[in-house]
Amino acid sequence: MSIQKSGSMLVLGLRILYVRRVIVEEYLNLYHQKLWEIAYENLVTTFFYPNTVFWLVLFLIFLYGSLGKKRILLIIASYFFLFLLGGVAEFVNSYDKIMNPNSIYNKYFLYDSIVPVESHFQIEYVDEQPLSSVDGELKKEDVILFAVSAPVHYDGLFTDTAYLLTGEYRRGKSSLVALVGYEEKDGEWESVDIRIAPGIEEKDFQKFSKVLHIKKDEAEGATGIISKLQKFYEKKLESEKNR
Repeated sequence: MSIQKSGSMLVLGLRILYVRRVIVEEYLNLYHQKLWEIAYENLVTTFFYPNTVFWLVLFLIFLYGSLGKKRILLIIASYFFLFLLGGVAEFVNSYDKIMNPNSIYNKYFLYDSIVPVESHFQIEYVDEQPLSSVDGELKKEDVILFAVSAPVHYDGLFTDTAYLLTGEYRRGKSSLVALVGYEEKDGEWESVDIRIAPGIEEKDFQKFSKVLHIKKDEAEGATGIISKLQKFYEKKLESEKNR
């Protein structure tokens, strides 16, 4: 009987660990997705920015008389082939940077990407938005604070060329993070409960995820995320106290 009970407890413990891992991975998957978006948006910008297309068309018009239609079509086909080749090269270049748990993007930039919501919105605007979640259980009074996740990816193959064309480094599409709970021990947060929305537009306030429970040291970046949110909360309390 005791062996059976011990086995059941072991299975339960493994299930809990598995669920926690999946929950953290849900947050990481969204973060990684946005890093990939940055990398490939820089690729598209490099090849199809209006100025790039303008000069390419002008070049082809200038050479049309001497090269003929077939060679012009060959140049155009080669250009698209280079674009596809660039996509493969970008995947090879960025995969380890984005997916390796020990890369700076997962150890440091993961939690550095979380910024106060005030950096994107007037707090009054955020407070006015109606909220909803996929499980239908999110209420406005549940939210302790909002933050924004704004990923960056500086090491793509086409980061610098996209910067030269646009004059700015592309940031990933930001996500809303709603802190709805935390566990504290000796003044330090041990875990947080958050919900995330896929973007920062008005419609995204209606699309918050189910609750994600993140515990210290259970995955790459988890401790940094918790510390960052605690810092934002303490700053919020201090600001409210000084009003």
